[in-house]
Amino acid sequence: MPILLPYSIDALSEQDFHKLDYSVMALAFEVHNQLGRFYDEQIYKNKLMQKCHESGFETDCEVEIRLAHQDFSKRLFIDLLVNGSVYELKTIKSIQEPQRIQALNYVFATNTRHGKIINFRPPSVEHEFVSTTLDHGARTRFSIQDSRWVEHSVHALKLKNKMVDILYDWGAFFGMPLYEEALIHFFGGEQKVIQTIEIRNGSQLLGHQRFTCLSETEFFLVTAAKDDTRRYETHLNRLLLHTPFKHLYWINLNRSLIRFTTLENNYSVQNYSVP
Repeated sequence: MPILLPYSIDALSEQDFHKLDYSVMALAFEVHNQLGRFYDEQIYKNKLMQKCHESGFETDCEVEIRLAHQDFSKRLFIDLLVNGSVYELKTIKSIQEPQRIQALNYVFATNTRHGKIINFRPPSVEHEFVSTTLDHGARTRFSIQDSRWVEHSVHALKLKNKMVDILYDWGAFFGMPLYEEALIHFFGGEQKVIQTIEIRNGSQLLGHQRFTCLSETEFFLVTAAKDDTRRYETHLNRLLLHTPFKHLYWINLNRSLIRFTTLENNYSVQNYSVP
């Protein structure tokens, strides 16, 4: 499995994790009471790590994990690993979806089941559990739906094959940006792939927007839409309409369902005329 950890980590049962977390949160509340809520994240991290050590817990800070696939490597850093459990510390207004995705990435990467986000910035400590029932083996058991995938170039063939290879290596369920970053790497890196494109309505220039390009006529998009993907597709077609691209290769990651779809721009010449 090309997820590289600094040492072996044993996943705690739900009962054992909650027992651990009861003690860790008591220490987090102590830290908040002592320091208040306006320090930087690193200050709380150092103080909570100190208290965990003093309480007899095995605690490591900034634990590095590497997600690798062929010559691509992505480094992730867990704020605190307490008795093998993930703790992500924040100093933000409130916990939002990006923080939940980040913490789950770390839970998946360590092949554990439970973790916690602790936010020290609010007047009272904000905290949320993150958890999964899926181990790495379960996350590599995904299904592919590609009945509407049409490859108009060798780039499209490479894109699909590479995505599938990465999924079998890492498993599904990681945050979408990790897969997108890997794909960008394999197509030449950001400087080559991410291009700023004119958006036009006929001869009228509306502005510029960045796209992940495979060629002058093709781009790709990785999403994680989980609800009504038909409406999502409607808006992607509108996105495609006012660009010079002929094809959009859309990869949607919906938990264990991976959908590959090709969208066609049949009006690109008409809507992209330049005076």
